Amino acid sequence: MKTVNSLSGGKTSSYLAARYPADLDVFALVCIDDMNAGGRRIDPKIRQMVNDKLQKYCSDQHEFLSTAEDPLILAAMFDLEQHIGREITWLRGIGFQQISNTMHLIPNKRHRYCTSLLKIDPIFNFLFRYHELPVKMRIGYRADEGHRVGNFKDTYFMATQCDFVIDNIGEQPPGNYKKRKILHPGLKGLRLDRETPPFITRWQEVPFRIGEFPMIEDQIVRQDVQRYWRDKDIEFPVDSNCQFCFWKHPLQIRDNYDRNPGIISSAMVMEEMIGGTFHSALSMQKIVSLAPQLDLFQMKGAGCHGGYCTD
Repeated sequence: MKTVNSLSGGKTSSYLAARYPADLDVFALVCIDDMNAGGRRIDPKIRQMVNDKLQKYCSDQHEFLSTAEDPLILAAMFDLEQHIGREITWLRGIGFQQISNTMHLIPNKRHRYCTSLLKIDPIFNFLFRYHELPVKMRIGYRADEGHRVGNFKDTYFMATQCDFVIDNIGEQPPGNYKKRKILHPGLKGLRLDRETPPFITRWQEVPFRIGEFPMIEDQIVRQDVQRYWRDKDIEFPVDSNCQFCFWKHPLQIRDNYDRNPGIISSAMVMEEMIGGTFHSALSMQKIVSLAPQLDLFQMKGAGCHGGYCTD
């Protein structure tokens, strides 16, 4: 069974890669397919290097233009690869705006689909296509983050097939399918009087991974991680993961706006176009109007419950 280090680009998961070698080191990059989201501030050479990496396993996805994460993460991951002496596999899913437009919903604490679609899906698809499942997957949870282990899931719901529905008189729905009474073949005559796709996706829960948390076992805490990287020549982002993540404190997002205004502005546009807000209490527009704070030490990191976004 292969071992896999799941990397987020922060100091903690990078410590995991440096101190606990694995068969595979995978990094799923959250992308925004829009140059206006800070893309013009990314060095063209770095952007080309990222596209070269993504082309290897994600050639079916959009060209890399920008990211919802701090762009410093790009150079940091290339430097980390040199530091550990092993290849890091770069992956990506569809762009953040594509997901929001498809779901017609802004991700928030109640609808936490972003981690599943932007992080988990690309990693599962890569492992399913090129390796044998399940794998032993190491996650960068520190000993002072032990409460997060309870949210770890070891299975994955995989789309296995699509079945076309039929209407009451046995005809196949037309291509321009509209409101019609349909008979779902798998639900014993249940009629659905609403706009329904002409197909039903079948899902299957499959074994995915066996979780390993070596940093918790070895009692590694935040101070140990900071001490390790203190004399290493790798510049990590001040705040890792998506810059506008709804798990972050509003003042942290406000601080991120000063460093990456294009990314936060992109989130602001998504809120305006789709409706709703990322943060439960404030819109991005209100967050950027807050007075900046000097000391945000305890606010670093998103603390995502999805099991992939670590410091």
